[in-house]
Amino acid sequence: MTRIAVVGCGAWGRNLIRTCAELGVLGAVIDTDPAAAQREAEAWGARALSLARALGDAALDAMIIAAPAQAHAALARLALDHGKDVFVEKPLASDLAEAEALAADVARSDRVFMIGHLLRHHPAFEALAAIVASGEIGPLRYITASRLSLGRVRTHENAFLSLSPHDVSMILALAGAAPDGVEATGRAFVTPGVADEVQADLGFPSRDSSGGLHAHIAASWLSPYKEQKLVVVGETGSLVFDDVRPWPEKLMRRDHTVAFTDAGPIASGGEPRFIDLAAEPPLTREIRHFVQCCQTRSPPLTGIDEGVRVQRVLEQVQTQLNQRLRQPARHLQTDVVLRNLT
Repeated sequence: MTRIAVVGCGAWGRNLIRTCAELGVLGAVIDTDPAAAQREAEAWGARALSLARALGDAALDAMIIAAPAQAHAALARLALDHGKDVFVEKPLASDLAEAEALAADVARSDRVFMIGHLLRHHPAFEALAAIVASGEIGPLRYITASRLSLGRVRTHENAFLSLSPHDVSMILALAGAAPDGVEATGRAFVTPGVADEVQADLGFPSRDSSGGLHAHIAASWLSPYKEQKLVVVGETGSLVFDDVRPWPEKLMRRDHTVAFTDAGPIASGGEPRFIDLAAEPPLTREIRHFVQCCQTRSPPLTGIDEGVRVQRVLEQVQTQLNQRLRQPARHLQTDVVLRNLT
């Protein structure tokens, strides 16, 4: 049976710890705060270990990394070097060069490596992607994604890096290609150089006379309302994945037509209808997928190549924000995080 060490006892780390325990695969808990690690370990019947002890423990097959984002790549590399399969939360790395260097390390190893792009495992997105792949709504025309809330304001990464990697992952999966153009703008209201509100536009290569798929992503942690929505518009229908709505209403479909008349084109649509979904938490599905990949040695849905593709878009957005804000975002020191974990 796969035994997993979870690195990080923050808000999301605790969710990962609980899910691993529920799946019967939690082996150890690690955190810069030993007391926090001990509390979680005792709550879920696991061991609290230092990073060094966990890395050297042959009984631990894999590591899930949910530490500060700036330490993700370094921690993932340590885990690979010690023969562990690796699951690392988004974002994969601080920049594209670091992500590509890590990808080279993964390619030289025989380890399973997975990126935590949670929403790729959400039943609503899985159903949405299947409908798109079937051609039921025709060629895609445009996609909008919004991740807005009045929530935690970060000072070391902007709102897009913090909130939108999941949206980028979903959009790239639906597009089946990398964007050939990225434009971004944002405003920093709280911390100089760290955008609290970001708008990004992604253009994809044209496949027909429509001019190619276009995607728009909005991210903000200063919004007066909460919105987590993906809208996918095709030639003959639309799909809306609204993660704020109750489970039975998370995925809506509406078919439409455009009739050309003497008065001009007229769009009309059928009645919106909700799609039945399997009622299972996406985090459970995601971690189960990782465990299955570890046991079967199969490549995960969101492997290192996926991580690099997403990172490339994040870097293009970050570069444009830095130019517009004229001040790069500050970063935590990776060596400080690693030293505290050991």
